[in-house]
Amino acid sequence: MSSTNGKVVPRELYPTPDECVISLLEKLTFRPSDKFLEPCYGTGAIFEKVVLPESQKSFAEIEKGIDYLATDFGTQDVIITNPPFSLTEEFIRKSLTELAPDGTMAYLQRVNYLGATKRLPFWKEIGFPQKTPVIVPRPRFVGGGSDSCEYMWFIWDKGNRFDLPQGLSHIISAGLVVCDVCSHEIKKKDFVCQGCGAPVVHEVAA
Repeated sequence: MSSTNGKVVPRELYPTPDECVISLLEKLTFRPSDKFLEPCYGTGAIFEKVVLPESQKSFAEIEKGIDYLATDFGTQDVIITNPPFSLTEEFIRKSLTELAPDGTMAYLQRVNYLGATKRLPFWKEIGFPQKTPVIVPRPRFVGGGSDSCEYMWFIWDKGNRFDLPQGLSHIISAGLVVCDVCSHEIKKKDFVCQGCGAPVVHEVAA
């Protein structure tokens, strides 16, 4: 799922950038017995980073002969995916029926997915996700090109596994360094924060 200045990838395969997955999983605490599902495996960008026994992990991927919308996965404790944009409604509906009563679910999607008039009935029916962290900086999905949309994680977190606030927030992608005082981006060349003037101490490898 992407909106990349006119660049289109066949069958909507836009692998989730590693830094986005890492930063999300750093906020997530799995329980030892959790069952995990990735409804859209793609290249394994999410699935392969989930540290759970393989026997507790499942995935769907149309290219591997497993159609998520046509397969019953039973009850799942944690569901995380970057769905095909055109099938997001169908994927969310199905995932919510598979999610355990104290389950946790995260869907990567464009921020403007919340604002379309045609989706008003959908959101009224299922309700907004409890946690909606906007990804900073804006992810890049295709060939290093800058994406034209902002993205967020739609998170339903009845199990309270994510260390994230309710409602809107930011989630900073792995590798981005920000000032502890004012949250301004810190670059390698900076010795003082360009936002507030606070001194910057760069870690030196041993």
